[in-house]
Amino acid sequence: MAKRAVATTIPEDSTIADVSATLDHPVEYVRRVLEKLERCKRAHGDAQVRIGVRGRPECPNYLIEYVSEDARTKQTSVKSDAAYSGSTHRELAPKHIEETRNWSPEEMNITAVMALIGRLRNPRASRPFDD
Repeated sequence: MAKRAVATTIPEDSTIADVSATLDHPVEYVRRVLEKLERCKRAHGDAQVRIGVRGRPECPNYLIEYVSEDARTKQTSVKSDAAYSGSTHRELAPKHIEETRNWSPEEMNITAVMALIGRLRNPRASRPFDD
């Protein structure tokens, strides 16, 4: 009898940090996400990322957003920059952004993603004392 792969799902409120252990190539994935975040930050002055929770846990799609403030009313709102394929890191069609149930409600800002890639590249540095 053939073995069937166990389907893993992504919890609805996950961030990249939450799923980093399930990523196929965590350092490369986070590095590519960070590139998109840096591009958004240059264009809009801010950047954050939310992952897709309905796709493949080993390379979830992701949505890059930024916070914008209305100069007149001083109200802030979150604007979508672009959604990307987690496997190819190519931009997805705008229709993917609109389907809100695809995206985790939890986001990571660019600073948190930079810290994550540092921990992934040097896991021993995050443990101050060896037993």
